[in-house]
Amino acid sequence: ALAIHEELGDRRGVALITGNMGTVHKSTGNYPAALELYNRAQAIHEELGDRHGVARITGNMGTVHKSTGNYSAALELYHRTLAIFEELGDRRGVAIATGNIGIVHLSTGNYPAALEHCRRALAIHEELGNSSGVAQVTGNILTVLISSELYDDADALLQAMDALQIGDPAIVVQREHSRASLQEHHGNIDEARAILREALLIAQELTLVPEQAEFHKSLRDLALKQNDLAGYVEHNNEFTRITEEINGKEATLKMAMQEAERKMAKERNEHEKHLAILHSTLPKHIADRVSRGEVVNDHYDNASVIFLDIVGFTTLSEQLSSAEVVQLLESVFTALDNVCKNHDVVKIKTIGDSYMAVSFPHSVPRSPLATLGASVRNDNDPVPRFARNDNAHVFSSASAALDMLHAISHIASPTGSPIEVRLGVHCGAVTAGVIGKERLQYDVWGDTVNVASRMESTSLPGRIHVSEAFASLLSPSPSHLRERGANKTSEGNEGAPVIPSVSEENEGVPVIPSVSEEPGTWHLELRGETELKGKGLMTTYWLESVTL
Repeated sequence: ALAIHEELGDRRGVALITGNMGTVHKSTGNYPAALELYNRAQAIHEELGDRHGVARITGNMGTVHKSTGNYSAALELYHRTLAIFEELGDRRGVAIATGNIGIVHLSTGNYPAALEHCRRALAIHEELGNSSGVAQVTGNILTVLISSELYDDADALLQAMDALQIGDPAIVVQREHSRASLQEHHGNIDEARAILREALLIAQELTLVPEQAEFHKSLRDLALKQNDLAGYVEHNNEFTRITEEINGKEATLKMAMQEAERKMAKERNEHEKHLAILHSTLPKHIADRVSRGEVVNDHYDNASVIFLDIVGFTTLSEQLSSAEVVQLLESVFTALDNVCKNHDVVKIKTIGDSYMAVSFPHSVPRSPLATLGASVRNDNDPVPRFARNDNAHVFSSASAALDMLHAISHIASPTGSPIEVRLGVHCGAVTAGVIGKERLQYDVWGDTVNVASRMESTSLPGRIHVSEAFASLLSPSPSHLRERGANKTSEGNEGAPVIPSVSEENEGVPVIPSVSEEPGTWHLELRGETELKGKGLMTTYWLESVTL
C-alpha cells in the first residue's frame, strides 16, 4: 500500500500508511522502528499542514516514550497534542489526550492528578457517546483506584465495567489485570494467578508485548509471595527479556537467576526472623495464626486458669543479689514451663514472681494417671477417657497444678531455704487474644481470671486453692465431694478467713473416690466459705494429691 501511494504521489496517503506502520511496530514493542516511522509521518503531515495528523502522530510518539519510561518526554508530547486538539475543537482528541496525560501521572505515582485527568476524559467520552473510549478510560480509572488502594471503589467500578460491551481485546486484557489485582488484595492468590495466566495468553495471541511484560511482572510478584522460586525465575526472566527488548538493553540469564535468588533468600530470611520473633513471644499455635495474618480474638465458654505465686519472695529477694534473683526466677519459671508443656497447658505470662497459665478446651491433655511427680507422660499410654470430654481442660489443669507443686519442691533458694508457692485455680468463660503492634502479647481476660487470681491470693503455702465451679467439673458427681474438716483462720491463713463447714464429722457429705475407684491423682478437701475480695463468700476446696 505504501509503494502504491508513493507511486501515485499521494503524500497524504503516504503519511497515513507510514503512521499506521509505526503503530504496528509500537503494538509489537519495536519502539525504535515505531519512532522512526512516526517521525517520518509527522514530517509529511507538517509539510501538508495537516494539524489533525500532526496531533495524532505526536500523541502516538508520546505513547512510545511512555512505554519506555521516558515520562517527561511523554508528558510534553501529550500536552502538545492536547493543545492542538483544543485549538481544533476536536472533543474526541481532547478526551484521548487528556486520558493519556492521566496515564502518565499514574505511571509516576501522582494518583490525584491521574484520577482528575481520567475522570475529565471519561466525562467527554460519555458526552460524545463514545463507548470504546468510555471502556478504555474506565479501565484506566480502575487501575488508578487500585494503585491508590481505594479497593471498595475499585470493586464497584469493576462491576460496572463488567456490564460494558467491550470490543477491544486490549481493554479486556487491562480489565482482567485489574481483576487479578483485586483478587490478590482480597487474599485469593490462586484465583489471581489463574486470571493473570488467562489474560497473558490473550496478550500473547494479540502480540501485545508491553502487556505481556506486565503480566509476567505480576505473576513474578505472586510467585515471590508464595516462595515459588521456580515460578519467580520463570516470570522474572520473561519480564526481563521483554523489557530489555523494548528498551534495547542486554542482560544474561545468570544475572536474573542471581537476582531472583537474592530476593528470595532475603524474603525467606525476613520471614524466618519474623517467625522467630513471634515464637519467642507467643505460644506456637498462636504465633502460627499471627504469621498467617489472622486476628487472634477468641472466646471460650469454659477454660481453666491457674495462678501461682512464690511465698515471701519480696523478703527473700532482699537477701539475694540481682544475679541470684534472676537465676532463681529462671529456675522456677523454667520448671513451670516444662510442666505446662507436659500437660497441654498454655503459659500466659509472668508478673514479678507470679505465674499465669490457662488450659483451654478442645485440646488433648497429658495423662493424669501418672502419680504425683511423674510429670512426663509416656506417649504410648492410652489417652484417658476424659480427654475426649469437653471438660478435659479441668483434668489437665488439675494435673498441672499438682505437678507444679512437685516441681517447685525440688528447687531451693540460694540461701538454702525451700521455695514455697501458693496456687489458685478457677474455670469459666474467658476471652483470649493478641494485643500490641511492636511487642505482641497473648493474654487472657475475663472475670474468670480475676477469680482465679483471688483463689491464689487466699491460698496457703504449698496448697492449691480451687473454686466450687472447678471442683464440680473435676468431680462432677455429687458423691465425689468430701469434707475433710475445714480449716479455721490461723496464722498461716491470716487475712484469708475460712468459715467452718456445717459438720466436723463429715455427716451427709459425699466422699471423693480414691484413685482405685476412678482415674485421677487427686482428691478435693472442702475448705468452706472463703471471703474473696470483690466477690464475697464463695465455697472453695483444696486440691490434693492421692498418695499411692
